[in-house]
Amino acid sequence: MTVSELVTRVRAAIDELMVNDSGFLSQSSDELNLDSIIKNSIGYALQHLYEHAPLDKLSGKVSTLSSVTINSTTLVGTVTLPDNLLRIVEARLSSWTQFPKPESDTSQVYLMQSDPYAKGSYDRPVNILTYDGSGNRILEMYCAQSTSDTLRFSYIAKPAQGTLDSDTVNVPTQLEAALVYQVAGLAMVSFREDISGSLFAIAARYIGTDENNEAAA
Repeated sequence: MTVSELVTRVRAAIDELMVNDSGFLSQSSDELNLDSIIKNSIGYALQHLYEHAPLDKLSGKVSTLSSVTINSTTLVGTVTLPDNLLRIVEARLSSWTQFPKPESDTSQVYLMQSDPYAKGSYDRPVNILTYDGSGNRILEMYCAQSTSDTLRFSYIAKPAQGTLDSDTVNVPTQLEAALVYQVAGLAMVSFREDISGSLFAIAARYIGTDENNEAAA
């Protein structure tokens, strides 16, 4: 879908919900600003979709890493995360039987990793998101069974945003409608229009994250 096609569909979505006497789309100043605001909203809308959409709707968007450093003394695995990482899909060592949800380095779980009797192990693993001395974001994995453990890591990268009408918006077909309504909602927030909430609710249904389908998120 091109940016110009998306703009047309977003305008149609707004028009569908806009009250007849609003006059919003007929006001020249709003008319001139709307397309620009729609285009500026695409990147934010895509990021929201990639963060929350079920994985079966993000086919082709999953990237992988295979490089892990395992400390021979502590058996803690360390993975340097890419700058464009948006969402971790899976992060586990080959000896692990489960993928623990990553914890922050400000959590109580992280403090427990300094206790040899309470820290994670290959049969009770722990993932911690933190930073190294150079400011790089890393994942600490407590702990490997041995230094021969390998890494299973997959993630969703931050989406690139087109800026010209001829550019293609790289969104999975199953999420095109969700993107239309998410962009429309963001645009209406900029204009402080009340219909933004309704547009976001429609987008959530297309994503699969509305209140009746929370598990799909």
